[in-house]
This record gives sequence, structure tokens and C-alpha cells, in this order.
Amino acid sequence: MTKHSSASPQGSSSPLLAAAAGFAALLQIGCQQSGTAQAGPGAPAGESRSAPLAQSIELTATQIGAIRIEAVATRVFAVESESVGSVGFDEDPAVIQAESTLLAAAASVELSRRELARVQSLGEANGIAPRELEGALAADRSAAAALRAASEAVRALGVSAAQIDRMVRTGRFDPVATGPREKWVIANLPETDSPRVRTGQALRAQVPAFPDRWYPGRVSRIYGAIDPGTHRVTVRALVEDPRNELRAGMLATVIIRFTDPAPAVAIPTTAAVREGDGSMIAWVTTDRRHFTMRSLKLGLESQGQYQVLDGLKAHELVVTEGGVFLSNMLAPPPSD
Repeated sequence: MTKHSSASPQGSSSPLLAAAAGFAALLQIGCQQSGTAQAGPGAPAGESRSAPLAQSIELTATQIGAIRIEAVATRVFAVESESVGSVGFDEDPAVIQAESTLLAAAASVELSRRELARVQSLGEANGIAPRELEGALAADRSAAAALRAASEAVRALGVSAAQIDRMVRTGRFDPVATGPREKWVIANLPETDSPRVRTGQALRAQVPAFPDRWYPGRVSRIYGAIDPGTHRVTVRALVEDPRNELRAGMLATVIIRFTDPAPAVAIPTTAAVREGDGSMIAWVTTDRRHFTMRSLKLGLESQGQYQVLDGLKAHELVVTEGGVFLSNMLAPPPSD
């Protein structure tokens, strides 16, 4: 999703046979190093206890030829969400239906209030029975409850409270403002992205009919409820369509940008090695011969690159291919 330049490979490009020999040598040395147990001070004769494993390794020239070393670079990362969506109509049919129910409920409230006021003004002295007054009160309460339910249904579809109040007050639909060359796009974001999406955020959409074009736009409405079946939230956005190419119902890929792009330290995903406890490490060197393990705190992943939040600095030399074999050299041998 995020556009940035790819890292340029550094290090030796030895023949395939030499690389295989180098990997075999790495594994052999790893078995030899991890299989050596040292007796600690004060340990009884014939017993030994494991010493802490070394966190640095020295490689031979052959072994170095089997790995790749590159300088840590800086890349631009932006927090974005890619989801499947579609080109929509001027208004969501579900919203139109909910707003129609809202207007009908508002009209019922107005009618019931007028009737209640009429009955109360006449009173028993003018032939109004107590049962008729009770009926008018019940109708007024029922109409008010229906209006509240209709308002909540419309609010769940992303209509603001101000729009709802305006429709109830005027008895009319709130017009949807669109430009002559704008189209609605609907995106269904994962539930995990719902806390980050905001109205006004930039996005871009692409449709299979025009795969070489992106249509920029901004988030206009966020539905107020998560779909319990798909665990996704619906977002509506207006995108620019200067050539009038988009048609309602077209499948679309929608990318919403949550934050502006920012430079950060980055490494290829192949440079990060996952340890047995789930932590991530990398192997760094200053002389291309001695290698030291470094713990990492990673952030975003984009186009084969990890954002490094902590553990590495720009221009440090890191092993981008073969790091797992260096880790294997420190791993204890399997027990019988």
C-alpha cells in the first residue's frame, strides 16, 4: 500500500554451490557451539550446568559468502487500511428506508400531540370521557417511542444528530450534497480499524474496469454500528470522477489513510528473525565478520519492509538474508 523505494542489495553474490556450503558450515558450527556444555564454578564433579549462550558470532569468509548484508535505510510509512468496497448510489437504500420511517414517525408524533392537546382542552365538561383521554395519552407515548427507535436506526447508519433533528423539524429528507463529477463509494472496514477512521480522512479507490486509475476522495459518513455477521463497519465516501466513469454497483478497492506518511527506520522483512519466545531480532555487524544479536521492536509492514520502532539506527549494517542460520548457531541441540 505505502509507496517507497526498495532496498538495494549489498554483500557478496557467490555461486550457488558456495552459498550451500556456507549454510552447511553455519549449521555445523551451530551444532558444535550449542552442544558444548561448561561446568560452572562450584559444580560437583561429573555434573555441568548450562552457561548463557553467547550473543555474538564470528564467521569465516566462506560463511560470510552465504549471507547478505545491507545498510539499514529510511523509508516512508503511512498507516492505511485496504478493504473491498463498491461504487454506491447517491444514497444508501437502507438509509432512505430508515429516513422514511423516521419522517413517518415524526408525523405521527405531531398528530398524536395535537390530538392529546385537543382532548385535554375540552375535558369532561365538554363530553370527553376519561377513557378517551387515556387513549390519547397512550397514542402520544407510543408515537414518541416509535420516533426514538426510528432516530436510533438512522443514527446507526451514520446520519448525524444534527441531520436527524433537521429532518424531524422540517419533515423532509436532508439533501445529499454532491458535485457534478463526484460519486459515492462504500467501503467495509475491519472492526479493528473502526477506532481509527474519521470523517474527512483521505482515501483512494480503484475499480477493475479502470485498473490504471485511482479516484481520490474523503470519508463522508461512518456507520454507527458494527455488522455482527462480518465484524466490519461501513464507510461512505465521495470520490472525484472527472470523466464520469464510475457506475453504481462496480466493485472497488478502497484504501483509507489514517495518518500522513512519515519517514522511519526500515529493514526488509527477511532481516527480522522470530525467536522461540516470539520476540523479533536482527543480526548486526560493524566489520562484516563479527555479528551481534539485536532485539527489535517492529511497527508497520508494507511492501516487504518492516518499520523499526526500536533496536536499529539508519546506516547500521544488518544481515538481511541468512539471519535464521546465525540464530540456529546459538540454539541448543535437540535432546534425545
